[in-house]
Amino acid sequence: MRNYKRIKTMVSLAIYDKHYGDKDRKITSKYKWDYIYLRGLNMRIGVVMGYIIVCAMYYLHKLIIQNADMFEIITKDTFKQILIRLVIVLIIYTVICSFKYRKEYKEAESRMALYEERLEKLNSINDEE
Repeated sequence: MRNYKRIKTMVSLAIYDKHYGDKDRKITSKYKWDYIYLRGLNMRIGVVMGYIIVCAMYYLHKLIIQNADMFEIITKDTFKQILIRLVIVLIIYTVICSFKYRKEYKEAESRMALYEERLEKLNSINDEE
């Protein structure tokens, strides 16, 4: 019976390692707020780069395809609008992603706690023998 419990526990540990192990260890190796900050920083950098590319493509389309005058397009108001829209997009993405990354960290933390409980259970089964 002890062998059955030990095998069952070892299988559950192996399944966890295969599916979540490396990812959860990587997530929980950092403090919660450090993890959220670093993931958010990467997200913000990506959003800014994507926004710049989209704006550049839009204004290039206006200049090349629609034959707009460059001096009418490039004004202080244009830069203000671009900056305001960028700030709004960044705020929205930051709020959404901070909730997502908190949830991701919490799930990884709970799975790691369960993994550690199973390890202790395996050690106690080995100690009984």
